[in-house]
This record gives sequence, C-alpha cells and structure tokens, in this order.
Amino acid sequence: MNLNLKWTMGNAKLVKTSGEAYRVLGFGIPADMSFDGGNTCPGANACRGVCYAKQGRYIMAGVKNARMHNFNASRDAASFVSSAIADLTRLVKRYNVVRLHDSGDFYSQEYLNAWKAIANAFPNTIFYAYTKSLHLDIESDKPANLRIIQSLGGKYDEKINLSLPHSRIFSTHADRIAEDYIDGNVSDIPAIEGEINIGLVYHGNRKLTSAQNEFFR
Repeated sequence: MNLNLKWTMGNAKLVKTSGEAYRVLGFGIPADMSFDGGNTCPGANACRGVCYAKQGRYIMAGVKNARMHNFNASRDAASFVSSAIADLTRLVKRYNVVRLHDSGDFYSQEYLNAWKAIANAFPNTIFYAYTKSLHLDIESDKPANLRIIQSLGGKYDEKINLSLPHSRIFSTHADRIAEDYIDGNVSDIPAIEGEINIGLVYHGNRKLTSAQNEFFR
C-alpha cells in the first residue's frame, strides 16, 4: 500500500489482552529533538533521562528515518492533514484505533490542531495520545474520539487536572498499586477506554539513578 506517512501497524501491548477488539495503528515523530523554533517534546522534564523512545529499537536507522519523515511532513499543517486523511481513508478499513506519539509529542498548537482536524474526519475511529504539552490548548474544538491522557513528570505539571485521564511513571508496581493507579504497562486499553489514573512502571534499558527513583516515588 502506497502511503504518504510512516505508520506502525499493530500494538504488541494490545494483542496480548484484547484480541481483535482494538486494531491499533501508530504514528510517531522523533523524541526530544530540538529544531529551529522548538523541540518535539516541549513539555519534557524528568522523563528526558529515562525516555524509552531514545533507547532500543528507536535508535535503529529505519525507525529514526520513519519518524523524521513524519516530522518533516507535519511542518506544513495543511498538507499534513490532507496526507493523513488520505492514508487513513484506506487504513481505517483495517484499524479502528490510532495511537499518536509512541515517540514525540504535540510540539506546537498548529500541530495539535492538525490532529484535531484529522480525528474529526474519522468519528468512528479512536485516536489517543499521552502528552506533557499541557501549555497548549488541548480542549478547544477537540472531537470526542480524540482522547488525551495528561502525563505527569513534565514542565507543566501544575496544569494537570487529576479528575481527567492522566498517567504517572512509577519505579515499581508496588508503588503503583499503593497509589491506586491501574496498570498501563501490560495494555493500552486503560488509555483507549478513558481510565482516569493510569500507572506506567519504568521499563527502559537505562538504570534509574537514586534521584530518578526518588522523583518517581
């Protein structure tokens, strides 16, 4: 299939638990990459040192090139919206969920608004994303099928509304359970289905420092 953008087909976390209920398509851009005028993770803070999207398979040339292709395409919002809609018109026949940003984040209001327009064009498809870009206007004109999970550990934590879906990183599952956060590691179903308290236990290759352990605790 000839597509304009680079999509990730499937989500291993969901295959384990949901069967065919959710067929997930992924879209990513480079993580924490500075560019003229900004950064692809403008809200990043404590997560920078342990970011899983800067480790493992994400540093392989093919993965990096695909995400750079998507980022470059996204810089022209109007063209990006058209390209994404053209791709998804074909892809939603096979996929009913789109995961935004397994790497990267909403790096500008224009880029966020582009995704609002894309999601609005496919009301029967669920779009979801974790974000630390809480300085942006997330709620205005956001279609109901675009589900945003606020992510703690960034520059804008003071803006987080804990009564709305949000996620926290924990050092251990014991810490997560003690704080009564649902497990978001095994499956992304909590994010897709709108759970409020989602706990993610760090599982990257880099060992947490004592300071990072204390921060996440």
